[in-house]
Amino acid sequence: MRSEHPRLGNNLTIANTGIKKTVKGEETKAKTEVVVSRKQSMQICILSSSCFGLLLAILIVVSWFPKTRSMWNLPIQAIDAPSHYYFIRKLLQNGLSVIWELNPNDSFYPPLFHCLVYLLICVSNWLGIQVTIFTGLNLIWIVTSGFLFPMGMLLWCSYFYSDASKRCQIILNIAVPVLSVVSVAQPYWMLNAGPLIAYGLATSILPFLMFSSLRLVDAITIRSERTVAHVFRWSLLTLVFGLLMLLAHPRVAFTYLVFIGPFILVKMSKRDILCFLLCILLAAGLFFAYVSHRDHGKDYLHPSSWFHTFRPTRSLGNAVKTVLTDAISGFAGLFMAILVCICFIAVLLFCGERFRDALAVDGAFLLTALIFVSSSALTGPVANVITAAWYRGETRPLTMIPLAVVPLLAFGLRCLLESRPGRNLKIQALFRPVSPQVQLSPVGVITVLLLVVVLVLCSCFEPAKKQLSAIVAGSTDVETQTPGEQLSHDKYYALKKVHDLVEGNAVVVSDPLNGSMYGMALYGMDMLYPVYNPMDTKNGQVFGRVERAFASGDSERLLNTVCPVVTSYKAKSQPEERSNKYFLTMGPQSPSLRMFTYKAQYYPFHDDRLINEYEQRGTLVKISALDSPNEPGSQWNLYRFACR
Repeated sequence: MRSEHPRLGNNLTIANTGIKKTVKGEETKAKTEVVVSRKQSMQICILSSSCFGLLLAILIVVSWFPKTRSMWNLPIQAIDAPSHYYFIRKLLQNGLSVIWELNPNDSFYPPLFHCLVYLLICVSNWLGIQVTIFTGLNLIWIVTSGFLFPMGMLLWCSYFYSDASKRCQIILNIAVPVLSVVSVAQPYWMLNAGPLIAYGLATSILPFLMFSSLRLVDAITIRSERTVAHVFRWSLLTLVFGLLMLLAHPRVAFTYLVFIGPFILVKMSKRDILCFLLCILLAAGLFFAYVSHRDHGKDYLHPSSWFHTFRPTRSLGNAVKTVLTDAISGFAGLFMAILVCICFIAVLLFCGERFRDALAVDGAFLLTALIFVSSSALTGPVANVITAAWYRGETRPLTMIPLAVVPLLAFGLRCLLESRPGRNLKIQALFRPVSPQVQLSPVGVITVLLLVVVLVLCSCFEPAKKQLSAIVAGSTDVETQTPGEQLSHDKYYALKKVHDLVEGNAVVVSDPLNGSMYGMALYGMDMLYPVYNPMDTKNGQVFGRVERAFASGDSERLLNTVCPVVTSYKAKSQPEERSNKYFLTMGPQSPSLRMFTYKAQYYPFHDDRLINEYEQRGTLVKISALDSPNEPGSQWNLYRFACR
């Protein structure tokens, strides 16, 4: 008789096994949930670190920005500033119909920055909030410089450490946005130099274009990423960011070539490199043709004759130091130079499998150094050719230094924090974790400490930035301006009086270099010459005709030329409206504006003998004398042309 116990035993075994399997499954599920939870929390930490870094960056920019009342209510006094205010006012006067013809002669000027200010003012007015063009310009500059630029740099630099450990990513996510705004070179320099705010906006967009371009290069060259979806996605983003950059300022495309070129040369196939070089040659040819047509009469085939008025602004040693220190002065610059040199070497030694990226990053840095040194310290035909795309001077190449330094630091710090040394035991000891709690090697600890020192010193104790902030603030204060300068105390109140005397649709003729062009910036007065160089090409022949007619001494010719004038500013909004024409004398040309090459074209407007003759004949009728107790010795009068 067979016992039933074996079956019972088997049943119990099977049952127990089933229970064990069930318990084990629950444990596995629980472990999976823990792992997922940890991954999610780590992703949140990485995102939070990025937000914290961006917050620090915009706080640094806002704390730098001048706090004076005049900064928000009066124009910046610099040679290019009236042009930017004119573009904004032209958009406000005519709407987006003039977006492609912002210049006074209806030629193209990159409109993106001015359109952003225009849209901000329109939206604010719709909400019942009054925003002046000066406040609008400041707000757009702060947002694009303090938020957009650091965000782009964070995105671009993440390309070099996105495969690093989470700890390394968190450290660099905080450091990169701050490093992007510690240098006086970008974005602060652009608010004082010119100000070149449109060029600065294009520079702020450039990092986004670099990131999408590098991803596109990977999608083309790396087999695992070579899918139609990847190529299409990154091609589309590259096209979008490229168009935005060109709408901000097309000349930054040359800077883009400096940084993307090394990556293409070391990562793409020979056929792709050949296509790239052919595109550059084609672009160079088109650019040469454009410049030759615009500035005809110059000997472009002999580079030694280019930029004959250029004089070096720095010594060779000072130019090299500026690149190494990221244009940071004092002890902060010294520590920055040490960190830059360490990262330059670390990128090559500890990059692992990313040697091509290391070569490209170091190559872009060296190329930027060559361009800046050539633009600030060297002369001769070779330097002329190298820097021609940036108008020869150091103003624009200076903004390239942070674009070269910050990615180098990000890649170098990633290599130092997670290096892969060789088999040498002594070297390996330097890269072992200090302790289970720290999980950083001695080299990593030193790197982090040096990074913290650089961030603190550059953010809080950087005298060059503070000095630049004071200069920008002073450029808007009419009370502290030297008599005779662009917008002194007397000129400010003289223009206010003129604005009160002339009709809203009147046109005022005056030499813009005496500061009268600020009449447009301040009050929207229809100045025939609202910028220092309105250009007599395209629809700008009227500028040259008025100058020649005034210089002729022929009253009939002068009135026949001036009286029918309808400026570009109101050509679309009030095309048929007849208006009075006025002539304003307001002292000699301002000393800070006399560097303009073609200043002699306005000399007839300062000929007292000629002006007195026109007044005696009745061609000019004096309306008011504009008193200038602080600036005597020249005529300050408002006349009306005797138009019938």
